[in-house]
Amino acid sequence: MFKIKKRLFIGLIGMTTLFVLLAVRLFWIQSTAGRPAAASGGRSMLQMSVVQRERGIVLDSGRGHFYDRRGLPITGNIKPVLVLFPLRAEARGEPEAVGALSAVLRTSPEELKRRWDALKAPYIWQAADGKDPLALSQDEIEAIGRLPLNGIRVLPYQTRYPNDFPAKQWLGFVAQNPDRLRREYALGLDPHHMPISTSVGAAGLERTFDDFLRGVGSTTVTYFVDAAKRPMFGLDTRMTAPDNPYYPLQIVTTIDLRLQNEIEAYADRVGMREGAIVVQDARNGDVAAMVSRPAFDPRHIDLKEGNWSNRALKAMVPGSIFKTVMAAAALETGAASERERFECRGEYGKYGFSCWKKEGHGVLTLQEAYAHSCNIAFGALGERLAPQQIERYASMLGLGRQIGWEANRFMDRAPFRQWDAEESGRIFLPVWARMAPGKTRRPGPEDGGVRVQTAVGQRDTLVTPLQASNLIVTLLHRGQVPAPRIVKEIRYANGQLMAEFAPHRSPSPYGAIRPQTADRLLRWMNDVVRSGTGKSLRNAKWSVAGKSGTAQVREHGAPRNNHWFIGYGPTEAPRYSAAVVVQNQPEGIANQAAIVFRGVMDIAARYTES
Repeated sequence: MFKIKKRLFIGLIGMTTLFVLLAVRLFWIQSTAGRPAAASGGRSMLQMSVVQRERGIVLDSGRGHFYDRRGLPITGNIKPVLVLFPLRAEARGEPEAVGALSAVLRTSPEELKRRWDALKAPYIWQAADGKDPLALSQDEIEAIGRLPLNGIRVLPYQTRYPNDFPAKQWLGFVAQNPDRLRREYALGLDPHHMPISTSVGAAGLERTFDDFLRGVGSTTVTYFVDAAKRPMFGLDTRMTAPDNPYYPLQIVTTIDLRLQNEIEAYADRVGMREGAIVVQDARNGDVAAMVSRPAFDPRHIDLKEGNWSNRALKAMVPGSIFKTVMAAAALETGAASERERFECRGEYGKYGFSCWKKEGHGVLTLQEAYAHSCNIAFGALGERLAPQQIERYASMLGLGRQIGWEANRFMDRAPFRQWDAEESGRIFLPVWARMAPGKTRRPGPEDGGVRVQTAVGQRDTLVTPLQASNLIVTLLHRGQVPAPRIVKEIRYANGQLMAEFAPHRSPSPYGAIRPQTADRLLRWMNDVVRSGTGKSLRNAKWSVAGKSGTAQVREHGAPRNNHWFIGYGPTEAPRYSAAVVVQNQPEGIANQAAIVFRGVMDIAARYTES
């Protein structure tokens, strides 16, 4: 009897304890249901009961956008798309309505059902190529609106790069980089603290202006379903967006989008597979258009291919356009006069150096040697000039150093450069490269043969297409080197000005060439077109002037040529400068860059007149 009473007593204690624990648990639930829960991202338990049934999708990341100099949008394309939300088949609607929807979406009812059944998150219906959301026409939107279906919505979706977006390496691309964001969070560098899945700038202006482009939140739409994946009528869909009149920011570039796109299309039309085109406003050096080939798709990047890299900022062998630097150095130092006469028999007589014209040019002045691009005359200048003089005058004209717009401090960023991955180029190979351990030591610029080859833009000399175009602008500005801009200002979303990038120069530590020298070289460029290597440009729409170049390179062990042409137009009132390089051309064909240069200037002429 005692044992039975003892068991009953223990049982009563256990039930009392259980009751107390349940009461405490109920009190905790009631008292905390309205308070944020740390493990739930700051949401209350009541909120979480709804969140567990939410099915949402991002319609706009909130990232800022780029505009051309006239305010035309470069990025950001809003289009109506169909969004499918995860929903049980019996809750969607009648099979006939699903079949009608499949016809609008240009697919079969079976394929539509297969995709819908597999959904675990909202899905934007894709175009046939699977690369972009399918943009709906107004008739298609109205047809979908008449269908008695649940779990579908036509919504405005913003794509960063339209599917017909011409390649713009200067703009770059965005990509997910969780490691980079984690580092920024740890260092306190990201005030927005975006989700680690957020796409950030990976190249081009997307990268250099990434801090300004990150928004303050995304625009999302949420569709509510119950635990059985049935629509919760009354809640339906809800759209949320940041309520901030200042964001996202607008990056206003110096690019003329219409001119840019026409030149892009022209480059493809003439079959330009490798190379670059730079067009600058002759008045201030602003970049109006910039093309790099091969093309790339910013929506689908293969880093190994390298097509995303901007060749307009890559240093390459310049060939005879470098004779412009040599002429300036010779005239400024007195190493040669304009009327001095040189004899070209085709061979220099040493270093194995020869002229491109095998039979030679005969006797000609320095001015004529420039117009006809005589190697022998300029090889002689290379031996007369000291290496330091060649490097000094190259620097005065904006070569061998970065020239793009920069500031020691811009807002709270120091230093700040507009251009991503701009290369400096070089005139001579540096000592550390010539004397590298374990490699054959190469002769330096004190060697006459090195300077002879450098004088015609060969050997170790490298120049970027941006530097080459800016060289023309420098001459037009009588020796003052502008710092090319590609962005002129940043504006808030409401149009208010946030910051401006004022035009400025990129002076050399050695000073500038004399205005008289710049004027003389411009006249010589006129001679190139009137009677020299640029005669094919005499019938261009504008009167143009410039300098041609053919650089000998090797591609996969085989001899090839890079064709160059730099110049400006119209000559009577210069509006644009341009540099064109067409890479990897077979030997023995006409200068393709001169052909492309004429086409670019003809486009600029038509555009200016319209």
